Amino acid sequence: MVKPRETLSEIEICEHGGGRRDGSGGGRDGGSRRRDKSRKIIDFSVNLNPYGPPDFVFDAVREAAAEISEYPDSDCCELRARISGREGCREEEILVGAGASELIRLVALSFVKKRAVLPRHTYGEYEVAARLVGEEGGAGVKIERVEMPGLRVKPEQVVEKMKNGDVVFLCNPNNPTGQYLSEDEVRQVLEEAERVDALLVLDEAYRDFVEKAFSQRPTPTQTGNLVVLRSLTKSFAVPGLRLGYAISSAENIKMMRKAQAPWSVSVFAQRVGQAVVGSAGEEFLNQTRRKIERSKKRIEEAFAGSIQTDANFYAFDVGNASAREVKRRLLRCGILVRDCASFGLPSHIRFSVRRDEENEELLHFLLEKEFSEKREVLSPLHRNAHHIAVSEQVRETNTLSPELH
Repeated sequence: MVKPRETLSEIEICEHGGGRRDGSGGGRDGGSRRRDKSRKIIDFSVNLNPYGPPDFVFDAVREAAAEISEYPDSDCCELRARISGREGCREEEILVGAGASELIRLVALSFVKKRAVLPRHTYGEYEVAARLVGEEGGAGVKIERVEMPGLRVKPEQVVEKMKNGDVVFLCNPNNPTGQYLSEDEVRQVLEEAERVDALLVLDEAYRDFVEKAFSQRPTPTQTGNLVVLRSLTKSFAVPGLRLGYAISSAENIKMMRKAQAPWSVSVFAQRVGQAVVGSAGEEFLNQTRRKIERSKKRIEEAFAGSIQTDANFYAFDVGNASAREVKRRLLRCGILVRDCASFGLPSHIRFSVRRDEENEELLHFLLEKEFSEKREVLSPLHRNAHHIAVSEQVRETNTLSPELH
């Protein structure tokens, strides 16, 4: 019997949100496809746009059905052309992939050699991808963790860890903490990467949900030390399609393309990508971002300012309780959240921002039922005021322009 690579025995399958409707699962594929559809579950465990997918996505899927008998375009030529116009870079500096997760693997296969640097609490697929490329029988890839005092990524601490040849993964905004690094902070890390000749991988999967994301980010065309990853599946709520892209120097993209499996991006994903990268997609994002921001303000007011995020999700400390137990208790109430034990935060849960009436239901259990003793600073009067404010604005917030609904 041929034994598998020893490296695989050291790798844990990364947990993700979603899962079975009974709350189990949560493995790499998001759980079993067999779900109890008779039971209504509000899923706060996945960080998707609560107002998607827009109708024009379904139009694109119907159009793509006519091409199902043909192989997809492995080079994604039409989609890369549209992304090029959106991002202001050349087509040869873009690689389209089956979601950010495929692109993370391609980065690791192409560039990780001895060390990968990443924050203490961040997306788990970075470590998995780095460990997969470890040499059999050798020392393997060393994972260098950067501490996060106060659950904050400190650029100066990232800089201190960086060495020649390192691949540095930064999720911006960070998952699960929601922190967004400013343009100056990113530039600080990039300048050090250029100085020591390391590679900075800036994963911007949730950038579309940041209200004031900087637009003048360092351009990958100016450096071979930066790879930017973007996701389209979260912004438009189409995770079943798997779609994202990388921007870097033409030489870096060329190397990653060699490691990519042919036809990894389906005709459906490509057609949807062409539909969302354009004016209709931008209008949808602008409208929904404003609605999500209003929902976030009401959530943070309900918590009396004790939680904050730059993204569309929150990391919430449940105190002495176990996050896994809190998840189970909430699930019995029809609410699914993500416990953060796999992020190294066993007393935290992560929940996304959904539509206001759904957010209100989660807050009812977190503030009034499940954690009323811990959150006693929130008076009944404050909670009642929150309830009234949300109820009055639900109809307005959840209404999109007819053409974007």
